[in-house]
Amino acid sequence: MICVNLRPGADRPSCSARGSVAVAEALERGIAERNIDVTLERSICMGQCTKGPTVRFAPGGRFHLGTSIDRVDAVLDELEALCGRKAEEEILPVHLIGS
Repeated sequence: MICVNLRPGADRPSCSARGSVAVAEALERGIAERNIDVTLERSICMGQCTKGPTVRFAPGGRFHLGTSIDRVDAVLDELEALCGRKAEEEILPVHLIGS
């Protein structure tokens, strides 16, 4: 899961204001490219607004706080180690990804 919440008001911290949408897009691309057997869900809030962007491995997994673009590869490495890769028959052709 990744929080993409944007709280109204410039003085209110939020994951989206700190770049979580770009991080979500990078994670989605990386998951597809590596064929990691996981689904990324965009979340509205995980209660960590002052520490975001927030990524959480669910169910019951740990939080990754302050996740930035430069940490995406490390998060993908951890996801791949935990979840493995999809079976060959589950992999969509590249032109169908994101359709």
